[in-house]
This record gives sequence, C-alpha cells and structure tokens, in this order.
Amino acid sequence: MKELSIAYTPDSDDLFNYYAWEHGRVTLSADGYKPVFYRNHIIDLNHAALEALYDVVAVSSVFYPRVADRYRILCVGNSVGRNFGPVLVSKRYKSAGDLRGKRVAAGGHPTTGSVLALMYCPGIELVEMPFDSIVDAIAGDEVDAGVMIHEEIIHYTERGLDRICDLGAMWCEDTGLPLPVGLNLVSKRLDMELARDIAATCQRSLLWGYENSEEVYSFASKFGRGLAKEHVEMFRIEDFLRIPEDVRKAMKIMFGRVASMNLGPAIDTFEVVEGIDDPERLLINRDTGIRTAK
Repeated sequence: MKELSIAYTPDSDDLFNYYAWEHGRVTLSADGYKPVFYRNHIIDLNHAALEALYDVVAVSSVFYPRVADRYRILCVGNSVGRNFGPVLVSKRYKSAGDLRGKRVAAGGHPTTGSVLALMYCPGIELVEMPFDSIVDAIAGDEVDAGVMIHEEIIHYTERGLDRICDLGAMWCEDTGLPLPVGLNLVSKRLDMELARDIAATCQRSLLWGYENSEEVYSFASKFGRGLAKEHVEMFRIEDFLRIPEDVRKAMKIMFGRVASMNLGPAIDTFEVVEGIDDPERLLINRDTGIRTAK
C-alpha cells in the first residue's frame, strides 16, 4: 500500500471537510493507497508545502504562488469569504488609519490575514505569533491590534476588544469579488487520474459531513473554542464543493497583488483539479430530506 499523505489545519472548516474520509465513511476509488492524515497550523503547512512534504496540503491562498511549480489547486474544501474574512481588532484604536507605525499581530506571514493587513493598513509593523495567542497579546498590551481568523473571529468580543474593520469585506468592496482565504492543493507528483479521484473523494467527504453535521461538529469542537458550527456556517457549502467562477477571478487578482507586493512570484496561470461534475446536485435538502440530484 502506498501512503497518501494529507495535511490540513485543526480548524473547524477543514475538520468538516475531511472528517468522513479520515474516519472511513468514504474512501478513495483507486486501490493500493492508504490515506494518512496530519494536522498543523496554516503557517506550518505553508512551510511544509515549500518542501513538498505532503501529497495533499492546505495553504493560505496568498502562499500558492510560491508552490505553484509543485502543486495544483483542488476544486474542493477551499475557504471563501463573501463579504467577510479576517477581522482587524484592537483595544483602543478605532480605524485602520490609526494603526500607522503600530504593532499589529498576525498568525504568521505571509498568510491571507497578514497580507490583507499590509494591503489595507499601510505603515503597520507586522508581528508574527500563533493566531490563538493574539487576543491575549492585545488584551495585555503586547501589540496594538491583531488579525482574527477562524473561530477567533467569533471569540474576540468576549475579551473586550473592538473591531476596527473586516479585512475580507474590504477586499470584497475593493475588488467586487469574494475573498479566497485558504486553498487545498494536490501534488504534481501524482498523476491526474489520482488527483481527480482525490478531489471527488473530498467532495463526497464534504457531502457526508453536510448530511451528518452534528457528528462532525461534535468532533470539530474538541479542537477549537466550541464554536465549530458557528464558524463553518459562515461559509457557503457551494464554495466548499467547488470553486465558482467569481472565486477563480478573485484568485487571479490575489496572486497578482501578492507578486506586486513582492511576497511571491508572478504566475500567469493556475490549474484546478476538478472532481464530481455539478456536485451540488448531490446535496440533500435539509427541509424536505430529498436529494437534489436529477
């Protein structure tokens, strides 16, 4: 059996995507492969992708140009913000303009949150730290502001912090397009038939999770702040299942901006590995219990 290494973050949206596959509820169609799952924070997975350590890996969307020579983009399991995204918060500052020359924490760099902060808050001093330490760092006056991601977007108000701006909403207003937050990649070492099988298996895993969500939320809540359901439901299931055309346009713009900011190489094109055709038809209507397949 050949090992198929799959690495993703312990964040609730990624856990939701992979739960069914990791727990044997769905399986790869191809024989001879043993999937082995790994979890790590996004900044560590970005670095792992640079070394091509995994066959399938989650990365920040802004990081993809650095690894485009060794990975393709999977059509499934990608995080997309529609009028929302990483949130910039502070204890005392009220506007992005107030932050010039101030210390702003982000959960690693370059990540989507850190790049958006630099994009829309010029002149800040970026401070890298674990994303789940940022709230405490702001509350303790170690930094002046910070970028909230994942369940921290919901949690920060409990510590008396205020939102300066939603960086994702700023991107959406600026570009007229959704924000590609995180991407799932598949190694170019794998042949295209296997890559498509992986994409289809991920889609079936996601569909199983959608139809058995309480089991998945119960598992995912062990890894965060118990806000898995609230966090996952911020995203559209349709964006998880495939990459819509407006998201592909947004990815092209994002990759171009990353290059213009000297945070990654310029890439002319990118390849998306497709899975199931029109996966939305396999969704079950939760109100009627009827599968939408024709």
